[in-house]
Order: sequence, then C-alpha cells, then structure tokens
Amino acid sequence: MQVESEIVEIVNNGQPTTEYIEKELTKRNITPLRWAIVDVSDKIYKVSVANLKE
Repeated sequence: MQVESEIVEIVNNGQPTTEYIEKELTKRNITPLRWAIVDVSDKIYKVSVANLKE
C-alpha cells in the first residue's frame, strides 16, 4: 500500500459534515486515511487528503 497526499476541491454546500466530505471523496475514488479542510471560499472547500492506494 502507498499513501499519496493531495488537495481536493469540493463544492461548498454550507454544511461541511464528515459524512458529506467523505461521500464526495469516495465519489472521486479516494480512500481517505485522513483529511482536513484547509481553505474555505463561498463556493469551494479545499481538502487536504492522505489517499490510501493499493
């Protein structure tokens, strides 16, 4: 297994719940080991993700 760090942009829905963020990451075929919101704008959340790849 390998861990790759990346920044992902997710649409700002006004309610950044854990479930919402993880659902959006899963839609992008990302298996998050850990993630954190690092920037917020009116339309986008920037999320730093440690993606677990096999």
